[in-house]
Order: sequence, then structure tokens, then C-alpha cells
Amino acid sequence: MASIDGLITGMSTTDTINQLMQVEAAPQAALKTKISTTNKVVTAYQSVNSRLSSLVSAAKALGSSDTWGGMKATSNSTAAVVSASAGAAAGSLSFRVEQLAATHVMTFTASSVTSASDAAGSPVLAGSTLSIKLKDGTTKELTPADASLQSVVAAINGEAGSVYKASAVQIGPGKFTLQLTAKTGGATAAADFAAAGPPEGLKPAFGLATVTVQGEDARIKVGSTADAYTITSATNTFADILPGVTVTAAKVQTGADPAVTIDLVADVDGIAAKVQALVDNANVVLGEIASQNKIKTSTSAAGPLVGDTAMRKLTQDIIGAISSGAAGLGTNGNAASFSQVGVSVDRSGKLTFDKAKFTAGYTADPAATQKFFDQKVDKTGGTADKFDPGFDTAVGLGRKLEAIALIASEGVVDPLNPGKAKVGTMQALIERNTATVKGLTDQVSQWDVRLDLRKTALQKQFSSLEVALGKMQQQSSWLAGQLAGLS
Repeated sequence: MASIDGLITGMSTTDTINQLMQVEAAPQAALKTKISTTNKVVTAYQSVNSRLSSLVSAAKALGSSDTWGGMKATSNSTAAVVSASAGAAAGSLSFRVEQLAATHVMTFTASSVTSASDAAGSPVLAGSTLSIKLKDGTTKELTPADASLQSVVAAINGEAGSVYKASAVQIGPGKFTLQLTAKTGGATAAADFAAAGPPEGLKPAFGLATVTVQGEDARIKVGSTADAYTITSATNTFADILPGVTVTAAKVQTGADPAVTIDLVADVDGIAAKVQALVDNANVVLGEIASQNKIKTSTSAAGPLVGDTAMRKLTQDIIGAISSGAAGLGTNGNAASFSQVGVSVDRSGKLTFDKAKFTAGYTADPAATQKFFDQKVDKTGGTADKFDPGFDTAVGLGRKLEAIALIASEGVVDPLNPGKAKVGTMQALIERNTATVKGLTDQVSQWDVRLDLRKTALQKQFSSLEVALGKMQQQSSWLAGQLAGLS
């Protein structure tokens, strides 16, 4: 409602109404402040929850057979590169690289054209066909788009069933010709190429094709006695030369070169890196909780989760997982300290990892060291080959931290109701506070309506006051005039 300020009263009606509305809006302002505070709480919970998800991944890695079965392969020579996958066993092998794989190539070097796109002197006439034998032994007629060399190349390469691919190659300045290359390397592909032969219909323009590269298999020889044996491959890669071991031949060795020796040992460094990742991720979670839970100081504000009991319990659970040790792995069935495998908690409440101590323990007893991280006790209702925190008891540190993080973040199966999963603690807190924000937002919207009505009412009241005072002023002036006339 439009109004003219203080025509009669002389007061600023708009300013007065705005000041009154600030008082009226105080409850709504309090709601908005509460929404802002609760949103910060939700964001803080989400931040902690994301760190917990990373901790789950790091913990699960220490429950993987690929981690504990990881092998590291080395080669003493640049003549061959070696790699090992999961399932490889410790061992060694010596061999010599006698030959690298080659892909069969034929080139029409007897004649050439001046340009790959120039029809003059091309091997075929426009509209002519080429006869090509396919992999399955059948023959197919190809019709190039025009008489140029590049059209012949395109026609051959457009046939998926051919045993070779075509290229227009330069064999000298202003000299281009057709080259055919087997689609795969090795001796078998070369034999297939020979059986198919080059396309018919290219003569007499290009004459006969000659072998530029003879297709051959890569070859390594294992051993040096009469019982030595040879392994061949159509490529330079030899898969499963030992179970889970792949060797890639890089260069042919001469008689004076020492034999290639490959060794496979447990990848202790790789396992230690995953333990370090577990410790690092646990520290990240603890650090995030500390940041969100910090108390107010003279230089910094309190964290949004200060005094939060759920955060305090989560911190205690993580620290307690280490300090309580590995149940049943000590002497006489007692708990064993994780410090035996290099993991401990320092005075500041931060996890530490001693790689040298872990490596020594693993080297002495790999199976026992694995238990410190991977051990669990199966219970009825769980899955034997899977860790179910809702059913199983965690013993190893990886299992313990996995259970703590899962229960807090994602939730686990409810043993009392296996068909239903418990909601994670963090997720429940996030949902609860999100619902609170929604409820408060609805209240703010209701206050918007209420305050608009109140402002309209005040505007009417002040407008009416101006009108009433105006009438009174008119009456006063009239009475004054009448009195003046009587006198």
C-alpha cells in the first residue's frame, strides 16, 4: 500500500513501520540463524562421512587376496620386461631372446605412380574390379571408387574379412606404390597372407609384389642344455610364461649377452603402501573430526560439531581399535599389540606406521602378519568369504577400521533383521538435520506471509491516523475561525 509520509503528523511513517517490522521479524531472523547453523552441521557431517568412505576403501584393500598375494617381478636385462598379476607364485626363470616377432609385409616395388590421388598410370581403370581372397577362403570382388591408388587402398581396407591392410607408400621422390601388411603379426599370419595372396587385377600396372618383411614369431629359449625348450609367440608378449607372469621381449640377444633372469618375490613394498594408506586415511578421519569438533578460542570460532557425542565416540572407536590390539593373536590366546607389525598411536592421538618393523615382521612370518590386518571371526548368518560387520567379529586392524567406518557411514546388515540394513550413523545424522532445515525453512516461509499481512495492517493504521488527524486539524481550524468571528 502506497502512503505519503507525515503530511499531518510530520513523522516518517515508512521508517516507523520498518522499525516496527524489525521487531516483528525477530522470531523469523532467529529461525534463519538456526537454519544457517544447522546447514553448517550437515556440511560438517558430510565432510566427515566422505573421509569415512575413503577409510572403508583403504580397509577393504587389506582384506583383498590381491593385496596379500601381490608379487613383484624383476628382470636383470633390458632384453625383456616382466610383470606379475594376482595369483603369481614366487620363483625364477632364465631364458634367452632369440627372435622378435615380425609382421608380414609385401610391397609392389616393380612399378609406381607419381601421386596416390592421381589416376594417370594407376593400376586399374575406373570401374574395374579387384579379386581378393578372405580369411575364410572365399573370394570377393572389390570395386574401387575411381582409378587412383588411394581408391584401391580404400577398397581393400573396407573389407573386414581380408587378412591384410593396404597403404599407399612412397618408395622414392614422386614414386608411390601399394603395400600390404598382415593384420596380425607372427608366422601363422604370414602363412595366411601367403595362402590368400595379393589382390588379382593389379597387374600389369604394378607387376608382382615382393616380400618386404617376412612374418615371424617371437622366440625365447629356456635353458642351455640338450633339454632346453623354445617358446614362441605371434607378438613379443609371452603370457603366463609362469602362472600370472607376462614377459615382453624387447631385443634379440647375442651369444655374448647373459641370459635374462626373472625373479618373483612377494611385493612387500606394495603391501606396506596399503597399510600406510589405511593409517593415513584413519588420520584424515581423526583430523577432520578434530577440525569440526574444535572448541572456541581467542583466535578461532568453535567448530559446528563442538561437543557432538557421536563424533567423540567415533574418535574413541578408531583409537580403541588400535589400543585394544588383535584379539587371540598373542601368546596364550591373548590380544597382540599392533605395534608388532608397525602400527601404533602416539601421544597426540595420531596413528603412526613403522614400515621397517612391518617389513621385518612380514618377512619372518607372512601369514601371521596378514592376520594382524585381515583376521575375522565368522558368525552364523555371515558369508564365509566375505566380511559382514553386522555378523562377524573383526580381529585384524583392517577389519576393525572397516567395521567402524561402515557402521558410521554406510550402515551394515541388521543381525536381528538380515533382510534390512541399518542406516549408517552419519547418514542418519545428516538426514535428521536435513529434515530439521526443511522444517525451519517452511516456518520461515510461513513467517513471510505473516509479516506481509502485519506490514499491510500497520500501513493502514498509519494511513488512517493521518486521515483522522487531518480531519481534526480541519475541525480545529473551523472552530478557530468561528471563535474569531464571535469576537
